[in-house]
Amino acid sequence: MYKIHTEIGKNRLYITINGILSLEEAKKARAAIESSVASLKTGFDVINDISKLIRADEAGGIVLKEINVLLIQKGVKRIVRVVGTSKIGLIQFANNTVQIEQYKIHYVPSMKEAEKLLDGDGEE
Repeated sequence: MYKIHTEIGKNRLYITINGILSLEEAKKARAAIESSVASLKTGFDVINDISKLIRADEAGGIVLKEINVLLIQKGVKRIVRVVGTSKIGLIQFANNTVQIEQYKIHYVPSMKEAEKLLDGDGEE
């Protein structure tokens, strides 16, 4: 299951992924993310809550990488991943993340810490 929403005032995209992400759901999430990003300005931030993700199907992992490339192309500035205790999900996300200098990925234990970091109350 996934949930996508934007907060225009903060120029921020929120992506929450729970449970087991199938290839079909990953493709739907990619389409929803692409649609949502259209309403944000270049330099937007992403909070990606994978704290309740169990894993994605192997093919779904490929779509995760495609989503990462999409965010880069659309001008993402910072990505904060809320990881909680999701070890398998975290490893899968890390393995399917494109590493480039244009943006930073931060890992935090809670949504509160993610908001604090992006709102400027935390260390960068």
